[in-house]
Amino acid sequence: MQKVAVIFGGKSCEREISILTGVFVMNVLRNGVYEPVPVYVHTDGQMYTSPTMLDVNVFKQDKVHTFTKIIFYGNTMYALNTKKDKIKSLEKIDAAINCCHGGLGEGGGISAMMEWNDIPFASPDLTSSGVFMDKSMTKLVMRALNVPTLDFMRVNQADYEKRGAFLIKNIGRRLKYPVVVKPAHLGSSIGIALAENETELKSAVETAFELDDRIVIEKYLKQKQDVNCAAYSLHGEIIVSEPEIAFSDGIYTFQDKYVNDREEMTKMSRNGRGRYELKTELREKIRTYTRTVYKRMNLQGVVRIDFLISDEKAYLCEVNTVPGSLAYYLFCERILDARTFFEDLITESMRTAKKREKKIVETGILNETFAKKK
Repeated sequence: MQKVAVIFGGKSCEREISILTGVFVMNVLRNGVYEPVPVYVHTDGQMYTSPTMLDVNVFKQDKVHTFTKIIFYGNTMYALNTKKDKIKSLEKIDAAINCCHGGLGEGGGISAMMEWNDIPFASPDLTSSGVFMDKSMTKLVMRALNVPTLDFMRVNQADYEKRGAFLIKNIGRRLKYPVVVKPAHLGSSIGIALAENETELKSAVETAFELDDRIVIEKYLKQKQDVNCAAYSLHGEIIVSEPEIAFSDGIYTFQDKYVNDREEMTKMSRNGRGRYELKTELREKIRTYTRTVYKRMNLQGVVRIDFLISDEKAYLCEVNTVPGSLAYYLFCERILDARTFFEDLITESMRTAKKREKKIVETGILNETFAKKK
């Protein structure tokens, strides 16, 4: 049976959510086509594995001493014994799927590690992961792709420390109140605040700088709705989900996303505030924007894109290259269907890797030919 490394955890403030996603994916994949291999990234930056990791309760207490420390070398996972300075081959890894939310895990670190070790990867690559982890870079890319996004200002901490008063005044003049303040590199609405005036803006900016060294300030839309749409590739075709309303009114907080009862929120969403409320033209426009971003940025795996809807217009808010629960709920009516969905993602990554490997081999042959001619 082919082995799939399910990588989760990390050093970001979304670590707990990542653990939930990782454990969920592993249990869904069990007894299917692929055998999941847990790879837990601890807050110490080291990677560990253990068969006990399929139970989320294991992570309620820090039992890292009971786990096996591991490293990757090529497409093989090795146990690392630092006391004896020895390594032992554990598993040949056939593919991997990234479940690390936020931080370097989502921002390209895991992608780079998998690419370096020639492991097919059912998640976006280093470049797109890094770009979309930065909200200001995301907006610049969207402008280049002609995908609507809200007007914004980017502020670096060093600039704010030098001329903070001027920047606060300038933000108020350019964007007009109310505005939303966001740390540029944090997900799950962490550190996001609404500012109605200059005093609130100053407080929100300084709080955001406690979490990140770059922030984004954008115009706040009243009477808006948060809408999610996702896409993945299968057999070379981009499959786009139906847009689904996730939240209405106010700021979509971490509490709303992960602490409040998801089933209740979904029921509310589909009872007069769900995908069926969006007009056909707007719904198709959101799907078109999602497809455009996925195709033009050469994405892989499943990606969720979050939009803000106001006055029948859609504005791209952010791109999640490692969405919570890997966004199975936007494609599957039942949890039982999630296994086939995840298996398709993994199979596609392996198929794509084989095509890429063939091109590399062919390029190598051509280079040898040119070298001989020279």
